[in-house]
Amino acid sequence: MITNDFTMKSLSSPPTGAGAVPNAAFIIDPRLRRPLSRPIAEGCRLTDGEGVVRVDFDMLGGSVLLGHAHPEVEAAVAGPAPAQGEVAAALASLLPRKPAIAFCAEESQALPVAVALARKALGRRRVAVWEPAGGLFNDAVDLAALLVDPLGMSPAQLRQARRTADACGAFLIFDEGVSSFRVHPQGAQGLGRVRPDLSVFGASIANGRPIGAIAGPGTLIRQIDPDDLPPARDDSLAAALATLRFLDRTPVASGLQIMGAELQTEVEALVARAGASRLFRLAGDPTLPTPLFSAPVLEGLWMREMSARDLVVAGPHALCAAHGEAEVSALVAAYAILLPAMMARSMAELLQRPAPPQDLFYSVAPEGRA
Repeated sequence: MITNDFTMKSLSSPPTGAGAVPNAAFIIDPRLRRPLSRPIAEGCRLTDGEGVVRVDFDMLGGSVLLGHAHPEVEAAVAGPAPAQGEVAAALASLLPRKPAIAFCAEESQALPVAVALARKALGRRRVAVWEPAGGLFNDAVDLAALLVDPLGMSPAQLRQARRTADACGAFLIFDEGVSSFRVHPQGAQGLGRVRPDLSVFGASIANGRPIGAIAGPGTLIRQIDPDDLPPARDDSLAAALATLRFLDRTPVASGLQIMGAELQTEVEALVARAGASRLFRLAGDPTLPTPLFSAPVLEGLWMREMSARDLVVAGPHALCAAHGEAEVSALVAAYAILLPAMMARSMAELLQRPAPPQDLFYSVAPEGRA
């Protein structure tokens, strides 16, 4: 266990005594604080300035699909910048119907453009976000666009979103910033053959480098004024072209789905064995499974214990093509130790709670007395 940054204390027995810190799983030693230099990223590993190597399960929020510093991507970035038309053709070839493509500097700029196109085409203003559990809660009158984040949604839920948009006469817009080419070789729109009217993409099409893209019919995409959007960087276009060509010939999405399903199955078995189903579960799309906790203190414990085992986590476990059996096994082994610790911590806190005040009105009288 690494103790460079903090000193670990017992997980099953909270500290006691005059200097105890209630509800703390560890105590930071200020003498051990020191800044770390920028890490070196390669594949699915990060190496800090002290030479400590950690397995990265964040991968820049899931945007690094192929692994850090992928050789083909880095070689492309070092060469001449490709033409935008070449990159657009590579992205369109992976999507159903081969849509027209427009690029911008970042994904955050792409979604507003897609919404503006829907408003202009329909002459409407209102926009709604689709919730798979409840659908549309507000009045759907005068709706220009229905926005969908397809990550974790089933094909049936995506089809329902399509039907709802059609019933409202609105555009269906997929925000594929995270889901693109992670959940399916054709993106989320390949699931159940659900076709959005417009879709937007982000850094995942450039293996983590900033970029944005809007995909849709040429009649709409040609209405975008190039002067209205900051252009994509040359290195991002080069990275995108290399990434998209790699995805075109390599079954990345199917590999991530299989690896993620195995991870979820093994962790679910560990949860059941530890009796921790009320405290923790690993939910969501298999390629980006999200840890869910019953209490914030358990999330803090989870982050500290993962860090102590040289595993970088910051929310969902973002699997990439550089992860393999060894890395997933290390994550499962960490859960095998962590889940019983969560149960011990939960029980220890329960025993420390003060007894509820006695209700004299409802107290039981001593035997033999009224």
